[in-house]
Amino acid sequence: MVLLAVLGVLASAVALALALRQAEDGGGRGQSTDLVQQFLPEERRVLGDFSVELLDGRRFDQSDLIGTVSVVNVWGSWCGPCRTEAPDLVRVARRLGDRVNFLGINVRDNPASAQAFERAFEIPYPSVHPDDAGTAILAFDGALTAAAVPSTVVLDEQGRVAARVVGPVDAATLRGLVLDALGASR
Repeated sequence: MVLLAVLGVLASAVALALALRQAEDGGGRGQSTDLVQQFLPEERRVLGDFSVELLDGRRFDQSDLIGTVSVVNVWGSWCGPCRTEAPDLVRVARRLGDRVNFLGINVRDNPASAQAFERAFEIPYPSVHPDDAGTAILAFDGALTAAAVPSTVVLDEQGRVAARVVGPVDAATLRGLVLDALGASR
């Protein structure tokens, strides 16, 4: 059991290092800065299959992210940058929520702390239960990792990663990434 935990930590560290290196290297031909990447359609990774429990007890699977542009954010109530970005995520979700799906993936929290965070910031979208966070994150094939919190991806209508932000995202950046994904899907 300890060996599995150590291997999990090592895998997360490697995934974070690769994600940061890819961000520094430009990650592809799409637009990129140190922490924000956009991917051209031919570069986009396909979302893997997953089925998870949400904090409210409902089930959610990857098919719920197909057919519309989606935003997926990895967060924790203990994470200072997550608290900083939460109002911006809420603002964009409320402004674009009729055209865009939003999903949170809560990591390393107990459910009570996660739900208190959601109430405090009036999060209008569902979040994955922390016990199922690993299952959801693995479906993103390295585009998300529990070691880089917060992290956000924007998915196109086909469930492919159109953009990735490692670290906190502000409203203007997120809105721009979402609008780009919406424009590309027309």
